[in-house]
This record gives sequence, structure tokens and C-alpha cells, in this order.
Amino acid sequence: MNYAEICIIKRDGKKEDFSISKIKNAVTKAFDATGITNEDKLVADITMRVISNFTTPTISVEQIQDLVEKEIMKVQPEVAKKYIIYREWRNTEREKKSQIKQIMDGIVAIDKNDVNLSNANMSSHTPAGQMMTFASEVTKNYTYRYLLPKKFAVAHQLGDIHIHDLDYYPTKTTTCIQYDMDDLFERGFRTKNGSIRTPQSIQSYATLATIIFQTNQNEQHGGQSIPAFDFFMAKGVLKSFRKHLTSLLGFYTSIEGASADEKSIKAIVNEQVSSVKTSEQEKESLRMALTAIGINIEKEVVNKIIEKAYASTRKDTHQAMEGFIHNLNTMHSRGGNQVVFSSINYGTDTSAEGRLVIEELLTTTMEGLGGRGEVPVFPIQIFKIKNGVSYSEEDYQKAMEDFDAAMDGKVKFSTPNFDLFLKACRTTAKALFPNFMFLDTPYNTNELWRADDPKRYKYELATMGCRTRVFENVAGEKSSLGRGNLSFTTINMPRLAIEAHRKAEKLVGTSDKEAFETKEKELFLNSVRSMAELVAEQLYARYEYQRTALARQFPFMMGNDVWKGGGNLDPNQEVGDVLRSGTLGIGFIGGHNAMMALYGEGHGHSEKAWNTLYETIEEMNKVVEEYKAKYNLNYSILATPAEGLSGRFTKMDRKKYGKIAGVTDNDYYVNSFHVDVKEQISIVDKIKCEAPFHAITRGGHITYVELDGEAQKNVKAITKIVKVMHDEGIGYGSINHPVDTCNSCGYKGVVYDKCPVCGSENIMRMRRITGYLTGDLSTWNSSKRAEEKDRVKHH
Repeated sequence: MNYAEICIIKRDGKKEDFSISKIKNAVTKAFDATGITNEDKLVADITMRVISNFTTPTISVEQIQDLVEKEIMKVQPEVAKKYIIYREWRNTEREKKSQIKQIMDGIVAIDKNDVNLSNANMSSHTPAGQMMTFASEVTKNYTYRYLLPKKFAVAHQLGDIHIHDLDYYPTKTTTCIQYDMDDLFERGFRTKNGSIRTPQSIQSYATLATIIFQTNQNEQHGGQSIPAFDFFMAKGVLKSFRKHLTSLLGFYTSIEGASADEKSIKAIVNEQVSSVKTSEQEKESLRMALTAIGINIEKEVVNKIIEKAYASTRKDTHQAMEGFIHNLNTMHSRGGNQVVFSSINYGTDTSAEGRLVIEELLTTTMEGLGGRGEVPVFPIQIFKIKNGVSYSEEDYQKAMEDFDAAMDGKVKFSTPNFDLFLKACRTTAKALFPNFMFLDTPYNTNELWRADDPKRYKYELATMGCRTRVFENVAGEKSSLGRGNLSFTTINMPRLAIEAHRKAEKLVGTSDKEAFETKEKELFLNSVRSMAELVAEQLYARYEYQRTALARQFPFMMGNDVWKGGGNLDPNQEVGDVLRSGTLGIGFIGGHNAMMALYGEGHGHSEKAWNTLYETIEEMNKVVEEYKAKYNLNYSILATPAEGLSGRFTKMDRKKYGKIAGVTDNDYYVNSFHVDVKEQISIVDKIKCEAPFHAITRGGHITYVELDGEAQKNVKAITKIVKVMHDEGIGYGSINHPVDTCNSCGYKGVVYDKCPVCGSENIMRMRRITGYLTGDLSTWNSSKRAEEKDRVKHH
């Protein structure tokens, strides 16, 4: 055949003359990518063998690439593998070019697709939401092309890994932050348009907390958390109490005709009153101090004034908590009607002021939003369980003896905040929050914690509501305050299991089951290790890029020392080592699906699968320890809170491998180490199965159980479940149950098809998506809706 007459059919249908050099260049690049050089003769031989297979005067580009792949495979399989990966990546790139217009068209038409529903906290159909989605898709494309090192871009685009928040990659933002709110309140802080001084009442404390949340949300791409909400708000309660007491004493003085001014009274009150629960000794000291400046007041009158001041302070605190929750569910922090991804941790402040904050917060949460008492989506609330502070076995048994009396406050407990724990259980039974964090699990303890330390919260773990955990620290003190996650990337674990299974079939066959399973497990663990190493390097590359950000890019976060160390920077300095206290998360998804790919059974009931999954995450932790030592950074394993990702990987793998029972036959992969959502398993067994994984996923984790019926009618059962979590070593847990509201008449309860009162089908179904709630299932993407539909109830 005369090669000069051969015609090449390109992918767009156009024709061009044949060129030997293009085949030779493609083969050479494949060799170079493998590190094999100086093989000109072999490259030339392969090129000629490819051409010798031409049988017609016209041939397509795809046919030529198939021939190239076949001929390289005969002599250099490793080079062929590189060629195949490159070819697949180029196909993906071409598909993206054609897809980008379809994506944009879908945004314009506000289609109900997974691009527009990628974030359940955003209204993508609003103009600002559309702009956010446009920007997100375009910026991701820019990141792939110009910012990501090629090997990481390829791994992401092919679906081996998922680099989270790629649209924010160019901005160099960090993911989340845990506030040292006490420091901000005491020093005051600056926003763009002015300075804020130290607040002087509980209303101001609560309002400024929402302002801090809202302002900083624009400088990060993830969530924000207050680690010790009760401790931080307590000062505001005391200030309000003193203010009311001063005002009432001043009013009484004016009626009695005394000449003392309010300034003098205020000084005495501030000196003599140290708590909203004043002791008899404090009351008498206050009375005597007033007498010394000419205000003669009877003991009974002092008592009544203090009672009135306390009642006014409780009312103020209630209104402050009400405003706090309402603001966090209505104040938009970004385009698309997004409210702040906010979380608050509490439960261990035993002061009268801190306890009052939590009492009123729980009451407000129970009351809900608006006239119909809608369940608030934010903030995600986390109640901290601490032995001897908010929990004890003795008090638990006492409560179980007469639970109704315990809930009514008729039982005296030895643990100071056990009554608040019971109220937290009652609140979560109605409002799905608070979740529960367990401070006495060995990996959540801090040796510096002391019960008599007024700032002991510094040494208590706090978490983001979605599950992200920041505690251990190679760059400083072990604490959650003033730190956050830098970025995280997730491994497609089911794909590695599918590949290991298929390779083992080729290498040893399936006739000897034991030998086969040993081989596939070995291959799987090796591939997980390699992928974890790839992710660790990718996270380091992103960290090095984030370090180059200037402090002035984050005026609130760095300028106000929100991220500890940032306050020492000049605005034009790079943030650099300030970020070393942050965490880098190696995430994973689909542990259950991976075990199904290997063994045909999940880890919920299979000891073999459970052991393999546990060993797999231990192997990932070995990589974490190696990279901690290599770069002296806070690497950790994260049980990824997958929202859009749960469907992305599955669709890609189904296209690549077809439908595999229990692996790719659903629209989603099961989150992290969770038991399959369809698995029939008891509450206790699910908790026991998942608890050990919490200790080896220090970047964050959560275990939930799914209840049927109206949980608020059985608070005792909620309390028992929390105890099981406590006893089994859960780090962070939550309890899901249906919360349905009829939008037509306001009926609340479990609604199956139609409202039992008015017959309406317009029902709002409140469910938990990753760690936070969403007001309506219709805002979820298709994969998470499919997952929610499959969730079985645990008994």
C-alpha cells in the first residue's frame, strides 16, 4: 500500500493526509513518560508494525491508537499502560470541552441536575446562585489546565481521586476554622468598615458571633465552628445580669431618695457579684457595700431585686439564643442564598451562666423557626459528653429508674451538667440536633485538661458539624482553637478493589479461593498505599500553593488572628508557616462497596471484610505517619463527608466496569467506613461495627443510626443510644429520624404520602445529608436522594 495515499479520519469527521511522524511522536512520548529513553530503534520498529496493519486507504484516529496500544503492549506492557492512561485522559479532556457548553446551558435553563444540586445549602436557580455555579465550573476548568500538576489532574479527571473544592483552588483559601471566640471578644476586632469593641451584654455577644461567622465565611470555602459556645457566651450573661442588677438598684435608690449615682452602684455590683446564682454571702456583701455608700436596703428587698435581675437576664438570654439561631438561618454569606456553614460545640461549662446559655439554646432549638416552628438547619449543634461533667454511669442509672421524673427535673444528679445532657437528648429527639461528641474516648483526650481550669475548653476536642476533626498538632499545642483543615482529597476505594479483584483473577485464578483472596487483598492494600502516597503529595503541592497567599487576601481571618499566628503578619507578607497548624486530610469513600468487590459481602456482617477494611485504613495511616515525618505537617485520615462525590465516582466506575452487584449497581457509593445503608443491622451492632474506625480516622468521622417513627415520643431510647455510643468508643455520633412538616397546614410528624390532617402532598422532609441538615430533599443531588431512599431503619 502506498502510504502517501492513506487518508486519516479525525474525530470531528474531517480528513487529513497520513503522517508517520505523528505515530512515532506518540510512541516516543509513551516511552518518555515511563522513564525509558534512547530506544529510537524500538520506537521505529513499533511505528512500522502499526503501519503494516493498515488494510484500507482510510483509517480513523481511534483505529490507529488501538493499533499503537496493541503493538506497545507486545514489547513493553508498562509503556502501554502509560499510553492507555494518557489516551483516556485526553478523551476526558475532549469530553469536557463538549460538556462545558451543556453544563452552562443547564445552568441557564436551571435544570434540576447534579451540577445545579451539587450543594444542598445553595439555591442555584437564583441569579446569584447561577453566577456562583458558572464561576465554579469555569474555575475548575482553569485549575485543571493551569494550576494542578498534571499527574494529579489526570488522577482526578479519571476518577482515581477527588480533589475537593477545586473551584476555590486558585483563591488559596483554607477549608474551615475553629474560633477562639473569647480572644476575639476580649480584644475586639476589625471588619472592612470599622472596629468592633468588646460586647457588654448577652445579646451583643450572640449578635457579634453571627457577624464573625458571616464575615469570615467569605474568606474560606468550608465551614466554621465555635469550640466552646457555652464558655464564650457565659461572660455576656454575667454582664447582662450585672447591668440589670445595677439598673434595678438604681431605680430602687431613686424611689427611696438616696443620693448614690449609678456609676458607684455599678462598681459595687461588679466587685461583689461574680455569678447570676448569687450565694447568701454575696447577697449580704452586696447589701453591706451599698450601705457603706448611703444606700440602706433590706435583705428581702435585695433578694427580690436579684430575682428580678435574674428573670430579666434569662429572658435576654433566651432572646439572644433565638436571634442567634434565626440569624444563622437567614443571613446570606454568599451568592445563591447560602447561609453560613456553622457549628457550635457545648456542654462542659458548669458555671451558672454557661448552663443558662445551653438551657435557653436547647429551648429555642425545640421551639424552632418562624410561626410554625421549623427545625433550624444551622448551626450544627454538638453536645460534648465528658465523664464527671456532663455524664456519669451513676446518674444514667438513676435517670433510667424514673425517666419521666428525671426529665421533669425532679431527680438530683451528682454530675453538674447531666440534666443538660437529658435536655440535649430531648432536643435531638425533636430537632435532630444536637449531635454528640465523646471527650473520654482515648484519642479525644488531652493530658493538659483539668477540671479546675477556667479555660479547660482549650484542651477539649471540638469538631465541625460535618465531621472534620482538628486536634493533634505537629506545629504547636494540641487544641482545636484557632486552627482548621487546609484541604482534603478522597480516594476512590471501590475502584482499587475492582482492579485488585480482576488482576488476581488473571494472576492466580479463582479455583483456589484462599490463594485468590490472599492475592487480591495484597494487591488491594498495595494499591491503596500507592494512592494514599499520591494524595499525600497532592495535598503537599496544594499546601505549598496556599502558603503563597498574602495575608491581605484574608483581612478578617489573618488580620484579627482568627487563624492563630495570622495577626503577626504584615498585610503584604505571605501566610507561609502560619498554615502549618492546619490539617491535610486523606479521605476515602465506599469502604462497603470495596469489600463487596473483593468478597461479595460487606463488613457489616462479615468478619473477613471488616478485618480487611480496618487493615486498609491502618495502611493509609502508615502513609500518614510517613508524610508527617517527611514534611512535618498534620496529615490525617478523613472519613469523607461525600455529598456530590458519592455519585461522581459511581457513575464513572459503572461506565468503566459495567454493573457489579453491590458495587456499581446503585447511584451512590456508601460513605467512608459506614455499613451499607440498606444493611439490616441493629443499632447496637452498627455502633459496635463502626466505632473502632473512629480511632483511625483522626481527620474526622461520624456514626449515625436511623430511627423509625417519631423520636420525640421516646426520648428514653435516644438516651440509651447515646450511652451505647459512649460505651463503645464512638468519637462523634448522631441520630437520624424523620422530621416532616406539612407546608399547607403546619402539621408535624411522620408523613408518608399525604398530610394526615389536610391531605396535602406539599411536605417538607428534613433529613441529614452528610453531617448537616437540609430543609427539603428536593435540594439534594440524585445520588444522595437515592441513598436516602435506601436507608433502612435500625432497631
